[in-house]
Amino acid sequence: MTGARAADRPHRTVPAALTAFGAVAVVVSVGLGLGSTTQPGPGAWPLVASAGVVLSGAWLTVTGVERPELVALTDLGRVLAAVGALALFVVLLPLVGMPVPALVAIVVWLRLFGESWRLTIATAVLAVVSLQIVFVELLAVPLPVGPLAPGS
Repeated sequence: MTGARAADRPHRTVPAALTAFGAVAVVVSVGLGLGSTTQPGPGAWPLVASAGVVLSGAWLTVTGVERPELVALTDLGRVLAAVGALALFVVLLPLVGMPVPALVAIVVWLRLFGESWRLTIATAVLAVVSLQIVFVELLAVPLPVGPLAPGS
């Protein structure tokens, strides 16, 4: 292949691999058990996320990536900080409950994207309250409470 078609191929390889990875995750999710709409099984949420990965990857494979950009060192630092915030969330979740680690992770992520402190704090607090209402109150997901939770 020569010309434009050969130049397009590298820009479609990563989205195609992402689609394949998502498809494998769909199969694994189904294997975990989906449950029902009233009693979701352990594979229900991973299936939803995996389906999103498949759809995104397939879309990018078909449409192509407009122009790949070189990753700057500062971008790598941001990615590492975001992953670090997620790792901190995972470590702190069973120790202090959901609200504090979620608030910290959201604040870190929003600041990494360059949001103002005012918007960051307002969004983080609203997001944590929303997570609490949706998952704990409405869906009755048994999240770790931790010593900082009301009534503990």
